[in-house]
Amino acid sequence: MARDRKGGQSSRPQGRTHASRAKRAGTGTSRSRHDRRRRRRNDRYGRFLGLAFLGSLFPGLGLLAAGRRRTGMALLFFLGLLLCAAVAVVVLVPWNELAAYGGDREKLLYIGVGLVALAALWLLVALVSHRSLEPDGLGVPKRLAGAMVVVLAASCVVAPMSIAARNAFTQRDLISSIAADDDEPSQTTPDDIDKKDPWANKPRLNFLLLGADVGLGRDEEDNGVRADTQIVASIDTTTGDTTLVSLPRNLSQMPFPEDSPLNEVYPYGYIDQSTGEPENANSMLYSVYNNVPALYPDLEVSSSDANKWAIEGALGIDIDYYMMVNLDGFSALVDALGGITIDVSEPVPIHYGEPDGYCLSRATFIEEGEQHLDGSEALMYSRSRCGSSNYRRMERQQCVIEAIIDEAEPRKLLTQYQSLASATKNMVKTDIPADLFPPIIELTMDIQGAELESINIDDDFFAEHGGEAANPDYDAIHATVAETLDEPAGETSTGPSDDPSETPAGDDGSEADQDADEDSSTDDSTSDDSATDDSATDDGSTDGDGTEPGDDEAGNAVGDETGGTDSGSGEPGSEESDSPKSAEEGSSC
Repeated sequence: MARDRKGGQSSRPQGRTHASRAKRAGTGTSRSRHDRRRRRRNDRYGRFLGLAFLGSLFPGLGLLAAGRRRTGMALLFFLGLLLCAAVAVVVLVPWNELAAYGGDREKLLYIGVGLVALAALWLLVALVSHRSLEPDGLGVPKRLAGAMVVVLAASCVVAPMSIAARNAFTQRDLISSIAADDDEPSQTTPDDIDKKDPWANKPRLNFLLLGADVGLGRDEEDNGVRADTQIVASIDTTTGDTTLVSLPRNLSQMPFPEDSPLNEVYPYGYIDQSTGEPENANSMLYSVYNNVPALYPDLEVSSSDANKWAIEGALGIDIDYYMMVNLDGFSALVDALGGITIDVSEPVPIHYGEPDGYCLSRATFIEEGEQHLDGSEALMYSRSRCGSSNYRRMERQQCVIEAIIDEAEPRKLLTQYQSLASATKNMVKTDIPADLFPPIIELTMDIQGAELESINIDDDFFAEHGGEAANPDYDAIHATVAETLDEPAGETSTGPSDDPSETPAGDDGSEADQDADEDSSTDDSTSDDSATDDSATDDGSTDGDGTEPGDDEAGNAVGDETGGTDSGSGEPGSEESDSPKSAEEGSSC
């Protein structure tokens, strides 16, 4: 008998006490075993999650841990080969050549399909590894948690592959949509290009950049295209150094090259043959694109070829390719780049309505100093004419081009690619053949680190070299361009005569009495471009009712892209800036 607490005999039998102790000890042992099993299950589950995560990131590692050694080792070996190949490409292949792959439709197809297949294989291996590693008897919540871990881990690899594949297919579609149409052959593109080494015998590549007003309140089908901005980019194919030549839109009497069919139609240069007036809107450079094909359909000359021939005659150089940018889509391009930064040299008025004598009082301004402009502001900055002139606007447009080049860094191009591709697809036309996109992309990559030089054919240019926009000295222009580009002057042959006194006054081919007219034109056309810029209306062709495209029925000019009209810059409030830069000095922002 056990003793009670006071030292007496306990009434409880001693054997029962031992049984109770044994029972309690057995219960504790059972609970301990249960805890150990639970810890082991948790350890196994944690190990499963870790291996499933690693197996999703590194195909084959999960299978190796699950006992499928041969398959796992083969996948890891394949992954190692892929990584070594990728590193070798990045290290050994020049960056420019890698960028050129973005212009090769065949390579883009292979890249896109390869990335899709690799992403699908990667995801399949991750799922198989997950199932092979998953312990038996897991509850639904733990199974779902394991699947979520695999999906998240695989997404770290599969998602970038999917984005890259999408970009590859988008780029391929973009090239197909903007490249030269085989059904519309050009008469002006080079036909001696060696596709294996396209720049072997071509020291310079000359692009004509056209800014079109389609989308800025002008319907292309009804009013045609007004090629209002015309800039030639001449690129040194060895160094990437680039010279930008800006031409005023009111330049007149451009001679056409002798081998051009337009040389016979315009033997005395481009001029309105119904009036013989060089200051008429239909005699100005920006009207060539719209007018010539409409006036002479039998010649089967495209708008772009006509414009390129006019520039060739004006500058004395061959124009290889052109690229037209819809100025409405231009805003989207700048926005896709995240805006551009420009050091503004003087306040530029915007939102002023009509550029009349009171436009400055109504305007808001892009202030002087370093400014970050979005797409709309960049467009208005490059187009503003209130209190300014065509020549100042040409300089600002060159600044915008340079700012876009500065912003187009590889990281930004990759991260904003879909937006850039969408904007480009809707705003660009060109006659560059698709198979030349790779070498041209490789060449343009050199431009970012190269030198940029500018020639502005403006009032200062005419003051130094003679002539004016309505009656230029094309020999002087040819010589200046040739000297800047280090090319012999006069390589591109032009029409038989640049003498405006020989210009026909009418369709019958009779010569006008030019003495009085020329004196009057010369006297009225001073350094101010009021007589030469936008006579009457500011468009390049007339409709049947005598109004200009872009006019209302009364013949009044409708608003331009800045919210006003393209009235003559000689109106009050539209005077030129005091001292635009000369050709040799380059442009000022």
